[in-house]
Amino acid sequence: MATPSNRSVVTRSGRAVVLRMNHEFDYSSSQSKDDGEEESDDQSLETDDEEYQQAFEFVQPKWHASKRRSLGNSSSSLCSTDESHCSPEAVPPIIYLELGEQVAIVRDEPKANIVLEDDGELKTQVHKFLGLMASRRRLYNPDTNLNPEEPEENENDISVSRLLDLSRSSATGLITPSPKRLTQSPRTPTPTWSSLNLSHRRRPTLEERQTKVFDDMVLQANANSYEEQTPDFLKEPIDLSDLPSRKQVAVICRRHKSSIACLEQHPLFYRFVESLNPRTSINMCHPLAMTYREKNFNDCKVALAKVLFNMFNHAIFHCGLIAPIVWKRGMTTYCKSELEVAASGRRTARILLWENITQPGMLIKPLLHEMCHAAAFVFNRETGHGDNCRRWVYQAKSAMPELPVIEDCQATFKYTCTMCSRCSYGRIEFERDRLRCHHCQFEVGVKLCRKDVICHGTRPDFKITPFKSFVRENYLKLGEEGGSTHSSKMRLLNEEYNKMNAPTG
Repeated sequence: MATPSNRSVVTRSGRAVVLRMNHEFDYSSSQSKDDGEEESDDQSLETDDEEYQQAFEFVQPKWHASKRRSLGNSSSSLCSTDESHCSPEAVPPIIYLELGEQVAIVRDEPKANIVLEDDGELKTQVHKFLGLMASRRRLYNPDTNLNPEEPEENENDISVSRLLDLSRSSATGLITPSPKRLTQSPRTPTPTWSSLNLSHRRRPTLEERQTKVFDDMVLQANANSYEEQTPDFLKEPIDLSDLPSRKQVAVICRRHKSSIACLEQHPLFYRFVESLNPRTSINMCHPLAMTYREKNFNDCKVALAKVLFNMFNHAIFHCGLIAPIVWKRGMTTYCKSELEVAASGRRTARILLWENITQPGMLIKPLLHEMCHAAAFVFNRETGHGDNCRRWVYQAKSAMPELPVIEDCQATFKYTCTMCSRCSYGRIEFERDRLRCHHCQFEVGVKLCRKDVICHGTRPDFKITPFKSFVRENYLKLGEEGGSTHSSKMRLLNEEYNKMNAPTG
């Protein structure tokens, strides 16, 4: 495979020359609309998004209809870079996926100091790939599949030691409830209940008061049960190192000022989210929920979605989640999050809501679910419903017990390294050209996965691609100038290959 002379990895003298990558990016903040899909006409939404951009210098990526896919029960990602956003010298960064666990994790840098001599399995695969070792098929030995004969155990003959082992295992399986941690941001006190008229429309009947007491008891019992059933590792503090700065969080918190009052509680009234339930007596609704109960839902659902997003962001996500809301038609789910790694390497998210949502129950739970996915991706680099997403779900239920329980969702895509065969699952469809294995830095395949094949094993993909041809031609030519480790050589080759295939228009 011939390479251009001004970008060649290996010179005629045999010495390796690797060009350095320019990390300066210049891209526009304009946002295009999809063909055949209309975005919300709510001007307040657009104003709030402009405040975000002015406060944080946040640039929304362009979303192209040609690159977008509408998937059934999954989040989607464009993970694409508009050529108009990048200068000819700018090269989109490589996305490294850490594979091997159930859910893939996005990394900015590959794993360093990988030496082939220390990884026998990877060494064998790489040497076969480079032609340094003849590929051989292991002969079948039937004895390897035979287990040594074990004495049959009588069900009625149970020793004392076995009983002790069973008791220990059952004891360790018990979940001991731990005290709740204060994870949400401190709520700013507002004089809502004193300034609003708290007089009921009419005097509550005995049945209404009894129903309110019963609902409070059920809510507390469900909260206690959820706390006891949640494993301790999900109650651990979440890594918040990727949250915006304190100054940016303060600006976002001020944006939530009109929604903070919805978080306040009064013993004689239902909470805001509970008040949105049509079965809740309107005579005992939260004062700020009356508007959404009395008006036609289609006329106020856009404003309600903004209020709910701000409430959740303030009480659960530490006022740090930036995810514009867009209403769309033609969706197969009520709510969907679009997650992307932008050309600058920044992880971004936006939330799509179905225009045909007709009741609050179709809005609250899906919106919270996608906000948890967005937070797990933006803050914790998680591509699916993993432990970090479950931790955000626990934080939501702890901060607001009236919220519905968010169940685990199935992965949509399977990511498999074509060299070391590590695999993981997620809900984002990455571009293969930018995707590399965090361990060995070879290409990662992205395929739709089904529930029945989610636990099947994987093996290396020996199909030759342009990238593999480039690596095979230049890996051994790097010599000492490519470094002494597999990681350093593959990093140089990836950078050069990425620049060779960068858009030039």
